[in-house]
Amino acid sequence: MIENLLESLNALLLQHPHLVHLMHTLFWIKHWILMGIMGVFIYLIYTDEQQALSRKRTTLKPAPGGIFIA
Repeated sequence: MIENLLESLNALLLQHPHLVHLMHTLFWIKHWILMGIMGVFIYLIYTDEQQALSRKRTTLKPAPGGIFIA
């Protein structure tokens, strides 16, 4: 069944070359949209506040009154 679908799709694309160009354009649009989404998530990873705080490696000051809080 899938083979017949692919054969009919290939025949359709051979008869209409503008559809091949349209599919090529849509592929590149999808590619750049996915790259943009990936870039947003990578940006969010590197600008996360908790990770920025852990990168500073600040030492904790002891609590006033000599009380140790673990």
